[in-house]
Amino acid sequence: MAKFLLFIFVSAALWGCGGGGGGDSGRSGGAGSADFDCNGSCTNLNLTIEDVGRVLSQAIAGAEQMGAAATFAVVDRVGNVLALYQMPGAAATTTINGQIGAAGGLEGLTVPSTLAAISKAGTGAYLSSQGNAFSTRTASQIVQEHFNPGEQRQPGGPLFGVQFSQLPCGDVVVSDGSMAGPRAMPLGLSADPGGIPLYKSGDMVGGIGVEFDSAYRLDRDILDTDSDPEEIVAMQASIGFEAPSKRVAPNINVGKSLRYTDLGYEELEPLPEVLPEVNSANLVVAIRAGTTFGDAASGYVRSVRAGVATAFLANSAGSARFPTRAGTGLPGGVQLSPAEVDAILDSAQVTASRARAAIRRPLDSAARVSIWVVDTQGAPLGFTRSEDAPVFGTDVALQKARTATFFSLPDAGAVLSAAGLGGYSAAAAGFLGPSALAGGNAITCRAMGNLSRPFFVDGIDGNSNGPYSLPFPGTAAGSSWSPFNTGVQLDAAFPGIAAALGGASLKSCTSSAFGRRLANGIQIFPGSVPLFRGSTLIGGLGISGDGVDQDDLIAFYGASRPGLDRAGHTTIGDPVLGFNAPKEIRSDQIILPIADTRLRYVNCPEGAFVGDNSQNVCDGL
Repeated sequence: MAKFLLFIFVSAALWGCGGGGGGDSGRSGGAGSADFDCNGSCTNLNLTIEDVGRVLSQAIAGAEQMGAAATFAVVDRVGNVLALYQMPGAAATTTINGQIGAAGGLEGLTVPSTLAAISKAGTGAYLSSQGNAFSTRTASQIVQEHFNPGEQRQPGGPLFGVQFSQLPCGDVVVSDGSMAGPRAMPLGLSADPGGIPLYKSGDMVGGIGVEFDSAYRLDRDILDTDSDPEEIVAMQASIGFEAPSKRVAPNINVGKSLRYTDLGYEELEPLPEVLPEVNSANLVVAIRAGTTFGDAASGYVRSVRAGVATAFLANSAGSARFPTRAGTGLPGGVQLSPAEVDAILDSAQVTASRARAAIRRPLDSAARVSIWVVDTQGAPLGFTRSEDAPVFGTDVALQKARTATFFSLPDAGAVLSAAGLGGYSAAAAGFLGPSALAGGNAITCRAMGNLSRPFFVDGIDGNSNGPYSLPFPGTAAGSSWSPFNTGVQLDAAFPGIAAALGGASLKSCTSSAFGRRLANGIQIFPGSVPLFRGSTLIGGLGISGDGVDQDDLIAFYGASRPGLDRAGHTTIGDPVLGFNAPKEIRSDQIILPIADTRLRYVNCPEGAFVGDNSQNVCDGL
């Protein structure tokens, strides 16, 4: 019945610089002609009506060469749908399949192809920037139970869980009639090959998504090289708007080299000299121009914070949507003040400007991230983002701040039970001890990730699942884990996702039992810390946009005494801890039932800062 109802819901929804020279060597997947050596400061451009029409014409020609009838979506950098096109005879729906025999969650649901195409286009745009170009194939590599997929006894992907972000029920995504972003992705972020970013003169301006094979899935085996038809058509559509060859995923190593596409542009069949016309009768959403990122109309306005080039989320008038404010009142008046929120944002932003990026090129670039501070009720108290940070981090960083805060609250277990998720709170109490969800521990998103894997300890096939996850398919009856059914993360948000796709206008994905505390959903990969005043929880800090160790560094060091001092806030925060949790209650101090095993709290890179030889900068904080 749930599958049928969700099908009805989604079926009803209408969604609606200088060139060349020097730097890193290029890799197959991008185009050398697109190498402008942009480092985040190149002029932002936009997709014009003519650009969008050209992308569609090339997509149609590519599909016709294959004898396929396809659905295409083009979005701008902040997720506005600039065109949605269905060729005559295109499949109206596609079926979600994690390909591991899982049951429950989104597994087996049939959804409109238009929604799949939008999510694929948006994924390419949201994960990319002037410093990196990632595709839906890249996403597939980094969200599965092993990294790399198919390699046994390897931990889960570094962005495990990111697929359940940018949800249409959240309170950060914009759903009004303006062009301001960020916009929701109807199915979250996609891991189905066939979505890639679009570039102009080195600037990331949008994405193209292609869907026609009626299967919404992942690449389970990256040891081979696919000739994926949807990916090929997406690449053909992007000709003239290719990602720079020096920025595509294979140039970026996060312990293992990442994938972008399985073919190079030089391997594509040439398109006809005369391209087919775009038939307006086949447009589900008419062609329009995209926004220029950084203009007020895009929802992001440039600024400067603590001497660093930044941006903030803005309304159509250019005013901040989330101005700095005080936290909800707490006993004794210990809630965060506006000055303290600004100090934490400054400290995290300065830390990011010093941190050596993991997913950007050229090498030794500074990390570019989104930063949120929330109070104990999940209310946003302030936001900032680095220049050219990828857009996906806007929503994810808030998820992370809220997740760390909520799971450190004294009533977390009771709230989960009231929301009908008591099985997870019981499992956590049995695994971690009765104080686990009663305010006895400071929990980060890294610790939540440890507890949300289908195997605990992570990556060891055959182990039981973590308390916030589900059994791996074939190991137990009932609902089972897949990238489309992650456990408490999806179960908490599922009602809101279904209602939003059915046309409901929501500002929370979770039930009323949570209030606003997890309004845009739970996140389960690293990059957050709960904030404390002494032993009292007062909020959370979430970071997203670069490598997960970098996100951890910026959160933990940003909340620390040295971080605050570096940003000039020497009198704000505890004289030893800043706003970090007391060491004795951090998640890495929990005694687990598995011998010689601990949760992690944070994991900082060893050589953290550009131009600084300091090692292990998080030790002792």
